[in-house]
Amino acid sequence: MNGPSLGISGSAPLSNPYYLEARYLTRHGIIAGSTGTGKSRAMQLLAEQLADSGVNVFVSDVKGDASGFCVPGSEVSSLERNKLAPFKPHSVKANYWSASDALCPMRFSLDGIGHVLFSRLIDLNSTQESHLALAFSYARKNKVALERIDDLLDILESMVKNEARGISKSSVSVIERKLLSLQESGLDKMFGKPSLGLEDLEGLNVLNLSDSRANMLVSIAPAFLLQKLFSELPEVGDVETPEYAIFFDEAHYLFKDANKSLRDLIVTILKQIRSKGVSVFFVTQDVSDLPDEILSQLSAKIIFAQRVASAKGEADLHALAKAFPKTAEIDVAEELKSLSPGVAIVTSLDEKGNQSKPVKVTMFAPATTMEVVDYKVLRKETDPELIAKYGKMETRKEKAKQEAIKAEMKKPAEVIEKKKIEIIKEVKVVKKGPSIWDGIFAFLLKLLDFVIRALGKIINALLIKPVQGFLKWMAKKPIRLLYLLLLLLLLYVIYLNWALVQELLGKLKLG
Repeated sequence: MNGPSLGISGSAPLSNPYYLEARYLTRHGIIAGSTGTGKSRAMQLLAEQLADSGVNVFVSDVKGDASGFCVPGSEVSSLERNKLAPFKPHSVKANYWSASDALCPMRFSLDGIGHVLFSRLIDLNSTQESHLALAFSYARKNKVALERIDDLLDILESMVKNEARGISKSSVSVIERKLLSLQESGLDKMFGKPSLGLEDLEGLNVLNLSDSRANMLVSIAPAFLLQKLFSELPEVGDVETPEYAIFFDEAHYLFKDANKSLRDLIVTILKQIRSKGVSVFFVTQDVSDLPDEILSQLSAKIIFAQRVASAKGEADLHALAKAFPKTAEIDVAEELKSLSPGVAIVTSLDEKGNQSKPVKVTMFAPATTMEVVDYKVLRKETDPELIAKYGKMETRKEKAKQEAIKAEMKKPAEVIEKKKIEIIKEVKVVKKGPSIWDGIFAFLLKLLDFVIRALGKIINALLIKPVQGFLKWMAKKPIRLLYLLLLLLLLYVIYLNWALVQELLGKLKLG
């Protein structure tokens, strides 16, 4: 089964279109090349074809130059592409998101993305990251939802106040300063409610980050979506076509100086998200920007010209060439130095699932425009229902009000019953004036008390005191107790043999 076509391999028009096998796209890929060589063209070309085929596509657009999906390609690109293959420019329906309020705001909950990715966003070292992990754990244990930056600041303050185990006040202070800096930059708006729902990512979606580039670490936002997809999507196994395709622009910002916990997390996601029908393409300038353990998970490689300016660059280029299957037809290392713009060395998986031989491919022009589109147009093209849903961020005051309403509606029946009893008690304690019955009841109670006391004295005089006197008399001489026991034993024997005693008495009377 063929997937999206990248362009023409070889020189003969219409003869050798190059296809990526759709069923292997979930093995992920990389698009790399120096500035101006064609990375954005390849990303846009793949994204629009996948969207046209019904795949849910997410594109991160850091510089704003992949905004043209909603506008058909120009006549110039039409003529250029028709030299390679039949082509008709067209637009693709797209929704445009942003980290600010410029377009449709895209938000995530902090506890949904986890401490590892959030640590990367605010650039924490390993010690500070471990403290952030404790804060997330502390929130879970205390059943506190971490949704916005203020929630995290409250948790950190509570940990210091309660002297939580394992924390250093100096490390917590650094984290707090980083969070306050994030708030000052406005990027705190990426965290809160309403948070992004996967049901709103159908079709083609573009996250435009061009107005938030003061902090380039914002470009790691697609990793938040990857974590969300990884956590929420069901297992679907091997699929003929991906359910989702994610294009991760400027991916080197995620991996630059990344620690082991971050690399391990991304590797785990890449390995397991395949079975959830998700394809991930990393877009970066230099292949060496990505760690080897990440590169080993990427089967499709679309590599444009690599401009080498140092001995290290030369070594990296030859290391990259070795990652391609060997072929006599093409010297990958030499070709990558001299490729023209719009031409790439490509390898993917073939119909048998094996790595294909590298091929030099001339890219098609996208069907949509590659011009930068004005924000007003992007906002107009975005679904107004999404803007209405996510356009206003829920404040802490509104959250508290909503929680109070929900708590009132969910009160259990026993709480309501308790309130009823309290009301009844209040009614009962209302004072009333004296009545004739009060006097009668009082008299009867006194009479009853007198009768009980009199009976007690009679029983005491006739029974209890004589018994007490007898017991004292017996206790003075122990032999009396023995005599009493013998008497009781004799009476018991007579009782057992009463018939014999009666017969004996009868004979005595006859005699």
